[in-house]
Amino acid sequence: MLEFIILGFLMCGDTSGYDLKQWMTKSTSYFFDASFGSIYPALKRLEDKKLVIFNESVQGNKYKKIYQITKSGKETFMKWIEEPITFEKSRQDHLVKIFFYEFLSKDKAIANLRALIEAIEPVVKNLNSQKEEAAGQYDLYQFYYRYATMDYGINYYHFVINWCRDMIKKLETDPETDRSQRFKIK
Repeated sequence: MLEFIILGFLMCGDTSGYDLKQWMTKSTSYFFDASFGSIYPALKRLEDKKLVIFNESVQGNKYKKIYQITKSGKETFMKWIEEPITFEKSRQDHLVKIFFYEFLSKDKAIANLRALIEAIEPVVKNLNSQKEEAAGQYDLYQFYYRYATMDYGINYYHFVINWCRDMIKKLETDPETDRSQRFKIK
């Protein structure tokens, strides 16, 4: 997937690996993120497949490789993007722990759910800020699909927060939800 994201950004124009990471941080990171340690090997794989080329440049005291998508890279990207979407279940590691919360005390489960909410809230705030900034700077119809994925991310995180709040409310008000006594470690 990372290689296609890189090709997609290069469809917009030539750029460095560093700038690719910055673009990802500001746009795709809420649904797909990659480190520099993943981006540069992916660029090398794309280069080996002749889907991208690079030019060397020096800007200030810094040596940069500026990557450009090739005709073959554009064709590969367009072939991929034209294929129907395949829905995949995504990994949601936070749910794995919550699945086993019956082993925790109610108080610890509530504390952990509150901590999860607190971790997500700044992400939502950042996305809302980016959304407002985008609305003020860009023609949203030109970037309609990018803007729509940002909306998806915001709505997803709101769902997780509300779901956690509903669980907390149920845990606080329904004594039947406390099952941890059955699993005391002896």
